[in-house]
Amino acid sequence: MKTLMNFKAIIGVIALMLTVCVSAAAYGDDSQQVKGIILLIGDGMGINQVRSADIYSRQISGKPLAINSIVTRGTTTTNSANSEVTDSAAAATALYSGFKTDNGALNTLPDGRKVSTIACAAKKAGLSVGVVSTTRLTHATPAGVYGHSPSRDDENLIAEQLLEFSPDVAMAGGLRHFIPQDGKGSKRKDDKNLVGAMQGNGYTYVTNADELKTVDPVKTGKLLGLFAVSHMDYELDRQNVPELKSQPQLKEMTRAALSVLGKNPKGFFLMVEGGRIDHACHSHDIKAAIYDTLAFDAAVNVALDYQKMHPDVLVVVTADHETGGLGLGRGTDYALDLATLNPIRSSLEYVTARIKKEPAKLDQLLKAAGFEFTDKEKALLFKHPPTVGTNEVNGFNEYPNVNKYIVPWIQYALGSIETERAKIGWTSFVHTAQPVITYAVGPGANEFSGSYDNTDIAKKMAKLLGVTLDQPASSCVTAVK
Repeated sequence: MKTLMNFKAIIGVIALMLTVCVSAAAYGDDSQQVKGIILLIGDGMGINQVRSADIYSRQISGKPLAINSIVTRGTTTTNSANSEVTDSAAAATALYSGFKTDNGALNTLPDGRKVSTIACAAKKAGLSVGVVSTTRLTHATPAGVYGHSPSRDDENLIAEQLLEFSPDVAMAGGLRHFIPQDGKGSKRKDDKNLVGAMQGNGYTYVTNADELKTVDPVKTGKLLGLFAVSHMDYELDRQNVPELKSQPQLKEMTRAALSVLGKNPKGFFLMVEGGRIDHACHSHDIKAAIYDTLAFDAAVNVALDYQKMHPDVLVVVTADHETGGLGLGRGTDYALDLATLNPIRSSLEYVTARIKKEPAKLDQLLKAAGFEFTDKEKALLFKHPPTVGTNEVNGFNEYPNVNKYIVPWIQYALGSIETERAKIGWTSFVHTAQPVITYAVGPGANEFSGSYDNTDIAKKMAKLLGVTLDQPASSCVTAVK
């Protein structure tokens, strides 16, 4: 009898252990040490940006999004210190530091205090740090990884802060803030050559996709990539315009960054931004928004594959805010027709820039971009001269700054045509207060389920990575690796 009782006890212990193991496998073992964090931020990527890209991808190519394979997710609020509708600088400050600040400020509080970030804390602990984006490297979301400024627009100063911070990997657009004032496309007011200075500090410097492919991670200590004078081009254009294919895809940049950062035995923090989703939504260009969301999702897939091979790495996917107030449906029809966008081969930004340069080729350029018009659409298209500014058109008086996002009339008209064809809608030319979805895979993923504020993400990451967000900010001194 005693033997039988002992056998039952042993069976009970085994069953309990199996239950714990199954739970850990299903939901992520929170007791496991996090050695690396990959934070992927879709700028402006609300739930409908994700949903529209998923619907389009399933309809056109039969492929679901990788992001939708992530089981653990939560709802995240995004307000700034002075507005329910945040800008990207205030949102970046919240995501990296855990503090709210006013719109336009970067890791600087309303009272002027500078705050430290998860990247700085990681660097002090001896971890490697990387920043990757399709925007300018000095733009709000990537700049928040390493910079501080009362104004996000002070990009020349922010570029110098990159040199001071010295991340292990930095790849994006934005060459114009890193080259002397006599350089082509430079926006600097001095003769500082920050690219040269970084090369002097041991960085391998690459300027296109082919050069990035030749990088040997074993021999590369630090990597700098600047692939465009300003923002990198939209994914839609890079797929269809031969001369733009020299820019690497976000997934390629992510893979290269991980190959360099992953060498550090202490671990790493990497931020990857799909930055141009936001820009497409500002200009109501649903086709460009979908393609940049798909490109971002491909980078998410790279991160997920890496996590499978490195179970001590946590992947967090989120957005800084939603842009445009995208609605999937319009009018009185119970319908959505994203597949009607399939013939379009150019972003509105690209085609309108071409029309501005060669107005006599208007019909030819529109046809090359994949547009064929009904009589109703032609009436809208030619209601005003193609290059007249939207701020000069009656009906836009209630949007005094609309030309900051949509300059020529034809860009607005084409966006309206896309919008009506797809049966979608927009409520704003800027950001909205909609909460966003945060997804997580890996050790500690459970921390990101439920409902929380964007400031909580920085605190959760610091806790899991085992680093301290020391405040106020001080010099980001690297520990010995």
